[in-house]
Amino acid sequence: MRIPMFRALRHMADRAKLAKAREEEDSYKHRAQEVHHRIHFLESSRPGIVGAINRLKRRRAELAKEMEQVTKDIAIEEKKLQDLPSVIAELKQESQSLAHEAIKLHHHMPKVPGSADDDQRTLDSADQVRQRAIAAINALLG
Repeated sequence: MRIPMFRALRHMADRAKLAKAREEEDSYKHRAQEVHHRIHFLESSRPGIVGAINRLKRRRAELAKEMEQVTKDIAIEEKKLQDLPSVIAELKQESQSLAHEAIKLHHHMPKVPGSADDDQRTLDSADQVRQRAIAAINALLG
């Protein structure tokens, strides 16, 4: 009777080990399935990642062109700033030269006596005399 009892105990222990081994097997299968899903997900994300990389490379090229243009613009503005003192000096020299020419012309202008109004009155008076003379001649010829 002892042997069947030991055998039964051994069978129960073997069944417990087997149940535990099946649980571990199921756990490994489940984890393997999760890993397989993750692999599939990562492999399917490859085109999206490649697309993002290509988009970013194009953006980088655009930004490089823009940066190149900004660098050129900065160089142009720095050149303007560097040239500013000499341009201002040249313009000051030109201004002084023009002022001297104006003064020279002013000194060489002849003085005209009287005013423009006086001259106009004299011309108007002469014109009236001329018109009266024409009227008198016409009346005599008449």
